[in-house]
This record gives sequence, C-alpha cells and structure tokens, in this order.
Amino acid sequence: MLTWINEKAKWIIVIFAAGIVVGLLAMDRVPNQGHSYPVGVVNDKKITYAEFDSRIKNIVQNQYQGQHLEDEQYNQLRSEVFRSFVRQILLNEQFEKAELSASVAELESEFSRNPDAVRGRLVQEAQRRLYMIQQQATSQEDLMQRTQAYIASLPKFLTDSTFNKAEYDAWLKTPEAFRWGVMLQLEEDLKTNTIPARQLQVLVGASVHPTSLEANWNVNRRMTDYELQVAVANGANFKVDENTVDSVMVAGYFNAHRDSFFVKKDMAQFEFAYLPVEATAGDDARIREYAMTLYYQLTDSSSTTTFEDMARISSEDASTAEKGGVLSDDYVGRGVYVKEFEDVAFALDSGAVSEPVRTRFGYHIIKSNGKSKDSTGADLVKVSHILLVVNASSETIDSLEGILTKVKASVDAGKTFADAAKEQNLDVHTSNWISRGENIDGVGYLKGLAAYAWPNENLPDEASKVSPIMKNNKWVVVALKSKELKAGERSLDLYFNNIKSTLLRNKSAAAAEAYLASVADKVKAWAPADSADTAASANKIENVSMEKVTASVDGFVPGFGYGSNLISKVLENAKEGEWSSAVATENGAVMVKVVSKKAPEEAAVKEAVKTEVANTSSYVAMTLFTEFVNNLENSTPVESNLDLYYRD
Repeated sequence: MLTWINEKAKWIIVIFAAGIVVGLLAMDRVPNQGHSYPVGVVNDKKITYAEFDSRIKNIVQNQYQGQHLEDEQYNQLRSEVFRSFVRQILLNEQFEKAELSASVAELESEFSRNPDAVRGRLVQEAQRRLYMIQQQATSQEDLMQRTQAYIASLPKFLTDSTFNKAEYDAWLKTPEAFRWGVMLQLEEDLKTNTIPARQLQVLVGASVHPTSLEANWNVNRRMTDYELQVAVANGANFKVDENTVDSVMVAGYFNAHRDSFFVKKDMAQFEFAYLPVEATAGDDARIREYAMTLYYQLTDSSSTTTFEDMARISSEDASTAEKGGVLSDDYVGRGVYVKEFEDVAFALDSGAVSEPVRTRFGYHIIKSNGKSKDSTGADLVKVSHILLVVNASSETIDSLEGILTKVKASVDAGKTFADAAKEQNLDVHTSNWISRGENIDGVGYLKGLAAYAWPNENLPDEASKVSPIMKNNKWVVVALKSKELKAGERSLDLYFNNIKSTLLRNKSAAAAEAYLASVADKVKAWAPADSADTAASANKIENVSMEKVTASVDGFVPGFGYGSNLISKVLENAKEGEWSSAVATENGAVMVKVVSKKAPEEAAVKEAVKTEVANTSSYVAMTLFTEFVNNLENSTPVESNLDLYYRD
C-alpha cells in the first residue's frame, strides 16, 4: 500500500491541492450568495466583485507570475486595488464635471511618443497568439506553416532587428493597428484615464505662476556657499530624567496644540494572549516516520520511483526540488553544508542514499552523486537531497487553539480578559494602536483581526466580544479590543509617548543650549587645526565638537542637518567674522561663525533661474494635483465591503 501511495503521490497531491483550493474559494472568498453586496460604493457608484476580482487576478498573473503570496501580501494587494477603484471613480467624476476628454490629436501623439510601451504590449499579444497556434496545430508541419504565416503577417517594426520609427508611425495610421486587442485597451485607457488626468492636472495647477523674482531669490539663496566654523553640543550628552516630564506637562502640550494631534484613521488597541506555533516531539517523530517511508521506497529494488522524481514531488526545498534535489552541479568541500549534513554526505558511497538526517532545517534524505579530491587531496562531494521540514501539525495547532478557546469562553462567561488568560497560565499583552491594514508589533499579520475590530455593518453582530482564534506561521492569538478611536477625533492617548519624547528632547536641547552659552568664550577662542594659532587650535572643549565646513543653506551643516530652516535664519542675521549666540536645535545646540561668503556667478544664476521657473511650475502643479486627489479621497465617504468577501 505504501509503495502504491508513494508511486501515485504526485497525482494524490494534485487532487488534494485542488480540493483545498476549491474549499478555500468557497469558505474565504465568496460571500453569502443570498446577498449581492458590491465590494465598495463611492458616491452611489458600485465596485462589483466581478471587476474587482478580475483586476486582482490579472495583477497576480502578470506581476507575480505564479509566485506564492502570503495572506498579508494578498491583503495589501486588495487594499491597493480597492483604493485604485475609488480614486478612478472620483477622477471620472471630475473629468465629467470639467468636460475633459482626449482629442484625436492627443491620442495620435501619445501613441507616436511611446513606441516602446506599444511594442511591448504587441509582443505579448503576439506571443499569446503563437501559443494558441501551437495548441491548435494538428501536426508539426501544420504548426510550422501556421506559425510562419502568422509571423509574416506581423508589422515589420515588430520583426526587424532594428526598430524603424517611420514604419511604426505609418502603421499607426492604418486600420490594422486597431485590430489588435491591446491597442484597443490602450486607446481606452488613454481616453478614459491618462489624458483626462493630465488635463485635470493642468487645470488644478493653472494658478501656479512662479515669478523670475522669486526664482532669483531661491537660486541665490541655494547657490551661495558659506565657509563656516561650527560648535555643536549634542543633545545626547544632556539627556534629562524621564520623570521631569509628567502626564500634566504632556496634557498641557496636547491642549496647546490640539490640531496637531487628530486621528487620521479609525484605530484600535487590544489586549491579547498568544502561544508560539512550534513543532512538538510528536510532530518531529511523525515527519521522521514519513521520511523513513520515503527512504524505504527509494531503496526498494522493486520500486520504479527515482530519487529525482521523489525530490520533485516531496522535497520542501523549493530551490532544488525542480532540479531533482541537486544541491550543486559542482563538487564542493567541507564547510559548505551544516555539520550533521556534511558528515553523512561525505561518508556516503557514490550513488548511495542515506537514511533521514536531522538538521535545524528538518529531515534530509541525501544521495551522493559522486566523489572527488581537490589539488590538496581534500575530499569533495556532489550531492542531492530531499528536505522534509518539521512544522507543527494540525493536531498541535488544534491543541493551541483549544487553550485560547477556553480564554475566549471564560471572557464571554463574564471574567476579565486578564483573569481568563491567567487561568491558562498565559500572559496578557497590550498592543500598539493600529488601524485597518496594520499589524500588532511583534506578532505580525493576523488574518481576521481587521474584520473583528471593524466589523461590516451588513454582517450580524457577533455573539462574542472576543476575537476569533487567529494564527500566522509563528503565533496563535486571541484578542479583545480594549480601546477605540474614530477618525477626526483628537487623542492624547494615541500621541502621549510622542509628545513626551518631544518634551524630553526639548529639555535636552535647552540644557545643551545653556551649556554651550556657558562655554561661549572658549568657542570664540577656538581656531581650526590648520590655523597658525596652535595654542587655540589645540584647545578642546568638553562636550562640544568644533568643525570647519563649507555648505549652502540646503547642504549639510553639523548640528542642523540637511536643508534646515533654522540654519537659514541664523545665516541671514550672521555677520562675517562673528560667532552667533547658542541656538537650540532638534539635535542639541549650535553656535556658528561665518568665515566667508561666496556668491554665485551671474551667468550661473541666470541659467539656474530659467530651470527654477520651469521646474517650480511643473513640480508645484504635480504636488497640487496629488494633494487635490488625496483631498478627494479623504473627504469622500467610501463604503467598503471587502470583509464580506475576504476575511482579512
């Protein structure tokens, strides 16, 4: 029986996998068919499940090309695709309001200016057509004839080794060009999205008119170089006790700056308990038993199964399974593989197969593909392997889930989450504040957490206030939502730690500023190492670093960092040859002396002003358009029913 199972394992696995896929589709992706809820609704416009799922499948097929995606990756992909639908609906409304549309001239220009993008799509469609010809051919001769005829029908710019732009432009004007499906798709995208979006961007940025006077000021400011001497008192050397900032001070800062601390998204905080997903001794024994079954199969003289076939079917080392388990095409010496593995590999006779070998990666069945020696006489081997990873079994995971289910039941019976967890000898943890799509720190993505924390209003209320039992490849988790914030609220709780850190940093900076002011005379007496005044240059100042630097206001200045507004203010008021007073910064405190100032050449300024005017107009228009679209999204109520279709 075991021989039959192993010889038929490939087909058993295929059938079993197909059953799993069907089951997952039924359980996780299809909502109650008694309802016909859209995936989303934006301003009364519906996003249907069919079009949403079709786009997801196209992205997975074209961008990921068969790669395995984890639950979290699918969740992120679905969120991004959902947002793209929302954005497109909102933009379409703006296109309609502004009566924006693509002209024939704009379409022709777009096609003509982007031959590489067009050719790439045409090549993909041609390849799909050749594949269909291959599938439909009745013989090798028929295949050759039909393939040659199809290639001969293609436009020359696709088949010639050198691209001819004139031929391409001429082809665009023929009816044949728009008999290609991809050309029709591209034309539709240009009409409905790309060109109207560009027109809308022009409208939104129409008020942007940078003047040459403004550009001249910016260029001169940016291109002026300063030779500076800088004294820096690093705030890290003046840390203050955390107890010097209490909750009253934090609350006072919050109340004085309330509009800086609003909640951007719905957020929640959780109490949670978890158990690690780890293989037990029983799991290890089961995997070893299965590994021995494979070993007996491979060493059974009556079996027709080869090591290579078994590796392709059974090995969990994805990088070698397709190659029949071959680890290296070349002979290798000791030190390449882990010790337990190489001890067996080097002891095997050529062609021999080992019993299962345990390493930290799991159980290996090793086959020697030959032995050799290097120029020093050291042994070399060439080996293949079948790897069976030791993971927690379903029984082990079920037992972990059973423990957490007891916690859930106790809470539903009236106990506190902490007491219910304590009964099962579990610690209770408090999560970070998270919004939909974010993860609990240290735990990672948990499928079902978002649906529990922000349940869809179309679903009936859950009987339990505790989350379902959730798991990933590291943890089994149960959680209770303990706090909640709505978008638009102001929250001291959410920003408490950030405010406290800011206040502590400000205190450190103030201490650094006071210290630097107290040693100002020593700073002013300092001279760089290349100065003739060796006595001054040798003078060290405790907790102060002295540097000489040449930089613009947009460059790096020690103590200020890159492009600091503060350095601009300091240099604006500074006199050459004089030290400034001590100034507090985010990083501590700084004193600056302008040794010299070098203005840019007039010709360079004029050239830079032209570029500045053009770039400012383009950059600001693009920035305004991005802000415009973001504001549209943020101000539009959007109904999302993703959790009716996907349990994220």
